[in-house]
Amino acid sequence: MTYLFPLSESGHSAIFHDFAGRYTNNCSELTGLIHIGMAIGILIAFYKVFLKLIFEFFSTGREIFTKNFDIKKTNNSRKFMYYSLIPYIFMLIYLIPVGGGRNIFTVLDSYSYDGNLISEGICFLINAVLLLVASIRLAKNEKGVQLSAPAVLITSVLVFFAIPVSGLSVCAVIVSVLAIFGINKKIAFRYFISLSVPVLLVRGIIEIALCVTYVNIAAGIVGVIVAGAFAFFISKLSLYLLKNNCYKYFSYYGFTVGALGVIIGIIEVVISNR
Repeated sequence: MTYLFPLSESGHSAIFHDFAGRYTNNCSELTGLIHIGMAIGILIAFYKVFLKLIFEFFSTGREIFTKNFDIKKTNNSRKFMYYSLIPYIFMLIYLIPVGGGRNIFTVLDSYSYDGNLISEGICFLINAVLLLVASIRLAKNEKGVQLSAPAVLITSVLVFFAIPVSGLSVCAVIVSVLAIFGINKKIAFRYFISLSVPVLLVRGIIEIALCVTYVNIAAGIVGVIVAGAFAFFISKLSLYLLKNNCYKYFSYYGFTVGALGVIIGIIEVVISNR
């Protein structure tokens, strides 16, 4: 729910870990299975979006191979496919090593479990501001326009930080930034969905490979099914709420949790320095 609503799954996870005194991102095999289940549920809920993406991808390849490719004749569906690939180019930066067996992704991710909630609180406040501004923008522009290169580039940069940095919501960042650029609500949400399935699948596989605890087969199957079912319905509900301009209510939640996170984080710093 916290992933598919603009609430930040990573932020809530970091808060839980902080209160539990677990300053590490170690996870269970079940966590990875749940993320894979979520990807499957979203894929089923919006299968038409992915069928169109696959069709445009192979159509582009065929046109290039047969020398019939003409960038000037690109339709909106083809542009959406092109724009969907741009964030992954930025994600390649994650792999750049920074020494000590770490890469840029692990460095950004390390701020999620640093013993205080100040950074998470600030990120929740950023989500809240983005959602509030986006809601105001959407109220003035109900129809919206198609994706544009500037909107996608800025969104891609912010998504680069939203994935590893806890407290930032991938949903809030993508939908809000695109809405601020005047992009149609449905297209903005489809863009979030198109990025989410590959990210969740890869994340789930990595978590299973690096997990520290395991579950039996039955529990794993149940986890995937339940996660998939919830993802199917919550993703549909999230789109419905966006269409009815209800994301502003999530901003109120973000302001509340963000303020509490900053206050608690400051208290934690004071206590740790005594």
